[in-house]
Amino acid sequence: MPEKIAFDHIRVVLADWTHWVERSRGNEGHLWQAGRNMKDTFRIFWEALKNFWDELFPLALMNIVTVLLAIPVITLPPALAGLWNVANRVAQGKAIGWSDYFEGFRLYFWKAWGLALLNILVLFIVITNLQFYAPGNAPLEIHPTLSLWMRALWTAVTLLWLTLQMYPLALLLEQEDQRLRVALRNTAVIFIANPGFTLVLAALLLIVAIISTLLTPLWFLLTPALFAVVCNKAVQHLLKPYREQPLDTTRQ
Repeated sequence: MPEKIAFDHIRVVLADWTHWVERSRGNEGHLWQAGRNMKDTFRIFWEALKNFWDELFPLALMNIVTVLLAIPVITLPPALAGLWNVANRVAQGKAIGWSDYFEGFRLYFWKAWGLALLNILVLFIVITNLQFYAPGNAPLEIHPTLSLWMRALWTAVTLLWLTLQMYPLALLLEQEDQRLRVALRNTAVIFIANPGFTLVLAALLLIVAIISTLLTPLWFLLTPALFAVVCNKAVQHLLKPYREQPLDTTRQ
């Protein structure tokens, strides 16, 4: 695995967003350029497919184990962490083994559950608001147009949140700072810097999800593992500029 990154660059970004944007545009910064060049998304997706194919058999077995570990529920989040930990190595073209899977399961057990609980909370908030603004459900009289716009807003929030979930777990595997809130903050920064890349990648994964839903056994055999490899490959690609450029300590 490449050296874990401290993400001091991202802290600089948040400290002075305007300066970062102007610098990135003026110098054709790597992250800004990657966000504009959506062809990068297709290239990274194709490379992830090739990495996935190279380790197809062990990934399929680990995918099956992950699905089975979803049955007790309590083991689902850490099982996904184990799968993502393996996928992190696959995305780098490295060999994998069951020790990598269970290492991720053990090391990220509570962090994976923290992310899962956050997703449950967001889902609860979204469902509550969608029901609140549904016609005839609101305790107060709400204009139909306002009701429509509010439901559209919360639907958009849901889609955006689901899209952003491509990054946090993969970021945890790359960060030196292992706090979940740092992974979430960096997820937001990466999305803002690379909206085109992120949205096209989400569309590609949505297509995979639709195909897998039509061919249901794919979820049991392959799809979660493929998602894990693609997400890790994308994060590693988007973090390259932070590893290649020295930190501008004068702005801390």
